[in-house]
Amino acid sequence: MGDTASFSVEIAFIKVSALSPFLFEVVLDELSKSIQEIISWCMIFVDDIMIVADSKQDLNRRLEEWRVALERKGLSISRSKTEYLHCDLSGANGNEEIKITIKGQVVPQTTKFKYLGLFFQSDGGINSEVTHHVHVGWCRRRAAIQLN
Repeated sequence: MGDTASFSVEIAFIKVSALSPFLFEVVLDELSKSIQEIISWCMIFVDDIMIVADSKQDLNRRLEEWRVALERKGLSISRSKTEYLHCDLSGANGNEEIKITIKGQVVPQTTKFKYLGLFFQSDGGINSEVTHHVHVGWCRRRAAIQLN
């Protein structure tokens, strides 16, 4: 093993413009204007959309409106990433037999999901949120202790 001549190492990073998410939201907002209601029951952040509906029938209707509006412009709803959360906060537990579908494909139901860093649960609780923050806190503490 001997000495070698020095050589430079260059690393290229593909930098995405900070405007990209904003521009996508502007385009998505324009595409969805025709289906947005006076009181918006959907939240859009970049390519994540959360739709809130009073009933499963209403959710199916709104999903179909979104699907049609997006597909007209060459976009689509990801069937593999889409799921729904049913919150029965009133205790009525009605219309359980109604399936949520996108173009005939059944959308899987979940008991909790994370949107913009917050956990939503079907029972309206915050246990997942609290548990997540406690876990993150302990992981950071362990990492800090290991660094010392």
